[in-house]
Amino acid sequence: MTLKGFIDVVLERLSVHYPVQECKAIAIRLLKESAEGYKGYEHLVEPGRDLQDFAVAKTFAEGGESAERFLMAAVERLSTGEPLQYVLGYEWFCGHRFRVAEGVLVPRPETEELVREVVEHAGSCLRGAGEAPLRILDICTGSGCIAWSVAAALPGAEVFGCDISPQALEIAGGQEVYAADGGIRAVVKFFECDILAGDAQERIALECGDAPFDIVVSNPPYVCESEKALMRRNVLEFEPSIALFVPDEDPLRFYRRIAGLSGRVLGPGGALLFEINERFGRETAGAMEEAGFRDCRVLEDIFGKDRVVVGIF
Repeated sequence: MTLKGFIDVVLERLSVHYPVQECKAIAIRLLKESAEGYKGYEHLVEPGRDLQDFAVAKTFAEGGESAERFLMAAVERLSTGEPLQYVLGYEWFCGHRFRVAEGVLVPRPETEELVREVVEHAGSCLRGAGEAPLRILDICTGSGCIAWSVAAALPGAEVFGCDISPQALEIAGGQEVYAADGGIRAVVKFFECDILAGDAQERIALECGDAPFDIVVSNPPYVCESEKALMRRNVLEFEPSIALFVPDEDPLRFYRRIAGLSGRVLGPGGALLFEINERFGRETAGAMEEAGFRDCRVLEDIFGKDRVVVGIF
């Protein structure tokens, strides 16, 4: 099969799920990620080049066999609606490659804005020599992409991540993420915690110690049940609903709970940062203010939508 032939197959098989341009982008990403030596433009300058010319990347197989078998198997999986990131087994986030699979949300580029805000705030409260390290808690950690990215950017900090899902925690704990300053593997402690449970504060203290946190960050479930009709199959049928949805009648359930809990585990001047449903920016900020937070700000993401709320305790 030629490069052009492969792209045509992707367009034919996936057009039921994605717009044409997105189908093309998926085809090219598959080639770039899985065909050893493919540079990203051969489909334009050598559309008749055979897939047999490329070996499958070592990420996916050993032995130097052709990439064609892997690519066609990938298209078969994608045709069912399975997310590309699950097929590849990873997604890039904040410059790091994170393992993803069923049981965790696929990291989104807009969530990188949340990480940047955490790192920026941390820069204003970094410790001096001999002082206790910064303490940061990521609630509803999922794949751990937020916690690991923060730990990599702030190698002196103590970073913790919690989630209700044992499956997610297994994936999060197995990530290999390295700090930028010398290639040392970042360190994050993960633990199981139902943040809505009455003993959540005690659980956090048991796992993290009694010292106050400097930053709490969370990307909790925030998609209303009524929004399911607007969602694609690759999200709705494959990504974990427990990490996505909240009842229409109580869309701020996690925000109120986490804000109240954060007020008890943060030290004076500590920060709480949320990723939010774009529909509820002011309402989320209001819930934080009711919990005792001040200077609450709603920030836009790379697409110009309300996406992050920051408050100081």
